[in-house]
Amino acid sequence: MRRPVDSPALTEVSAVLEGLSDTTAAVEDNLLSCLVVMGEPDAQVTVDAWVDQVVDLLRAVDEVTGQHLSTLSRVSTRLGDQATVDLDTVDQHDASRRHHDSTHPAAHR
Repeated sequence: MRRPVDSPALTEVSAVLEGLSDTTAAVEDNLLSCLVVMGEPDAQVTVDAWVDQVVDLLRAVDEVTGQHLSTLSRVSTRLGDQATVDLDTVDQHDASRRHHDSTHPAAHR
């Protein structure tokens, strides 16, 4: 299905997604850098599990955001060659724009 694509809207959406990606990375770093040692084994396990879940969620959001940014980048590139683009044929399974190192030092206690 061919339809016109609004270039300024693509740029605006890309900027919002880049901001989201930067924010999720900063939140992940902040969360991992301020881990608390509880002293109680049960409480520590609970806190660690919660932190791990939040970090996994942040990484998943960042990965999907990166995939969308990649798709938008390809669409914007194609717009330089044509006025419309077949959005149904755009591959949306590229590697994300960036990943945080899963071996973040604060993640391993």
